[in-house]
Amino acid sequence: MPLHTIPRNWTRKAKTFANADVFLVSIPKSGRTWLRFQIRHYLCSLAGLPFSIKPCPDEPRHLPRLRCSHDLWEHLSAPRFRDRLRGKYIIPREQRRTRKILLAVRDLRDVMVSLHLQLTRRGFRSGVSYDGDLSAMIRDRRLGARRAVDILNYWFDEWHHTDRFHIWNYENARKDPHGCLREVLHFLGFENIDEELLAQSIEFGDFESMKAMERDHRFDLRLMRPGDPRDPESFKVRRGRVGGYVDYLSDEDARLIERASAKLRAWPGGAR
Repeated sequence: MPLHTIPRNWTRKAKTFANADVFLVSIPKSGRTWLRFQIRHYLCSLAGLPFSIKPCPDEPRHLPRLRCSHDLWEHLSAPRFRDRLRGKYIIPREQRRTRKILLAVRDLRDVMVSLHLQLTRRGFRSGVSYDGDLSAMIRDRRLGARRAVDILNYWFDEWHHTDRFHIWNYENARKDPHGCLREVLHFLGFENIDEELLAQSIEFGDFESMKAMERDHRFDLRLMRPGDPRDPESFKVRRGRVGGYVDYLSDEDARLIERASAKLRAWPGGAR
């Protein structure tokens, strides 16, 4: 999938991409929401503003504007041909070449489990749904493990040679949240980190805290609401557990994902 084959973004969304300083890119269910909450809490606190998950107009312009994107994943899995034809979800070429890229990665065994739960229990909120079982989705050409590996390799090959690229690893962040967030903030351009704000941001982004905020409808965002408040598996913020896949995957399915993951250029952690 060479870069010249990526379509241009002909939609109005292209203008919103142009306003971003940093793109947080990931396969879905790689911990992006957790990291996004931490970063945004730090930035808002630094500016003395109430927390908002998206940049607001009155934020100081020196604060980096963060934009989240599933980029090629969302483009290739989009159910509407018209959206793919117009490149609706693609980061435009100019921004791909000039903006900072923060890539969130996670053990694909956990990713596949969480993705299946999202698509089967939250599909109406994510825009993509799936009605097959977990084993079938893992093998699916559009949504499965091999597709995820191909896209992760493409992103790595495209960006790893520049100093505008940083990989945030979910498993490492669970072990050392302070160190990993500190690295991200340095990457965003902050030389002197306010350690007190950093600790507050990690506490704010704690999984139980985020789940409570989702349950209480603290955010006027469609994607930050549970599919069914009575079903814990339908929450956007679900378990946050490293290695939770063991409760869902058969040995055969786990091995299939491990074989696919062995072909990753930069290993997101877990299966080796």
